[in-house]
Amino acid sequence: MLPLTLQMDDLFKREKYGHLSRSLAAGGEPRFSYEIGNIAYWSPGPDIAIFYDHDGQSIPDPGIVVLGEIGSGADALKKYDGTVDVTIEAVD
Repeated sequence: MLPLTLQMDDLFKREKYGHLSRSLAAGGEPRFSYEIGNIAYWSPGPDIAIFYDHDGQSIPDPGIVVLGEIGSGADALKKYDGTVDVTIEAVD
């Protein structure tokens, strides 16, 4: 599905999330914690989340599957209180 541009909203002042048009075959170990910069799949949505801050809370069931990460600069998403368009693309 990449490159993918999603309209993303803020959640808990820690992540931006956007709704996918279809579910993914996640295939990965669900995690109940995250790191700043994680790009993760939340299957109930189905949503993609990008974590830009850490609030110490865990992720509820069924957890997330980390698909990738932003090496630096994820905290730049903090400045967008509302909706923002985000493009995700693979990097070699």
